[in-house]
Amino acid sequence: MVQNKAAYGAGPLFRAAGTVAGVMMGHVLLVLGNLLLVFAPLLGNWLLVLLACVPLGPSLVAAMYAFNRLLAGHETGVFKDFRRGYRMNFRPALVVWLPHLLLLAVIAFNLVGLPLFSGPGNGAGPALRGALLVLGLLVATAALNGLLLLSRFTFPVRDIYRLSLYGFGAQKRVALGNAGILFVAAFLLLMTTTYLMLVVAGALVFLVCLNSRPLLRFIEARFTA
Repeated sequence: MVQNKAAYGAGPLFRAAGTVAGVMMGHVLLVLGNLLLVFAPLLGNWLLVLLACVPLGPSLVAAMYAFNRLLAGHETGVFKDFRRGYRMNFRPALVVWLPHLLLLAVIAFNLVGLPLFSGPGNGAGPALRGALLVLGLLVATAALNGLLLLSRFTFPVRDIYRLSLYGFGAQKRVALGNAGILFVAAFLLLMTTTYLMLVVAGALVFLVCLNSRPLLRFIEARFTA
C-alpha cells in the first residue's frame, strides 16, 4: 500500500491559503488597534491626530511579531501571536516609537508651513521641501527598523536604536526596500485617500516583514549567541 507523500493540509495551496488568512487576521487586528487614528482626521485637529498615532507603534510591533512567526511556520495563530506581541512589547514599543513620531511630526509641520515662508521667486522652497521629504523617509525607515528588531529580539532599547541605524549600512537592500514600500504607500495615500490604509495596512506590514527577513537573520547571527 502506497502512503501519501504529504499529509492533508501540508501542500503549497494550503500554506498559501493559511498565509492569506493570517495576513487578513493581522490586518483586522491592526485596524482595530488604531481606530482612534482612523477617525481622528475627521476632526481636523493636528494634536488629536498626533495623539491618535501613539498606539500605532505597539500595534505595528504586535503585527510584525505575529507575521514573523507566520513566516517562520509557527502554528500558534496570528490572533494569539498578535495579542502576545502587543502585551510583551507595549512599553518598549512606545519608547522606540515616540521619539520617531515626534521627529515625523516636526517634519510634517515644517512641510505644511513651508509655502508660507517661500516667496514666488525663492528657489530654495522646492529644494528644502525635497530635503524634508527625504529626511522624513529616513526617519520613518529607521522607526520601521527599530520596531522590526523589537518584534524579534529582546535587546535593550538603546541597542535597538543603534541597530536600527546600523541596519542601513549593513543591509542596504533591506533598507532601500522598506523605504520604497513606505514611499509607495505615502504616494498612494496622497493621490487617493488616507482611508486606503483600511484596506492595505496588513498587506504592507507583511510585505515589510517579508523584505526584512535578511536583516533579522543578519542581526541574529551577528549579535546573538
